[in-house]
Amino acid sequence: MILTSCNTPAPFSWIFGQSRGAIRNMDEFFKTAGMKPAGKVVCANAKNKRELPKRTMKKIERCLK
Repeated sequence: MILTSCNTPAPFSWIFGQSRGAIRNMDEFFKTAGMKPAGKVVCANAKNKRELPKRTMKKIERCLK
């Protein structure tokens, strides 16, 4: 499972490639190693958060099923 977080707010993290770049690099790693990720979860705007949002937790739970 790939879990990445960044401090940039949601739409801008994808536009400027912070989250997308990390996921792309991990996809390349999994491909080279011959593995498949169970899922990909991005937690944007994580600067002031001390806990994972419930929405992100639900995404993680869906990937683990």
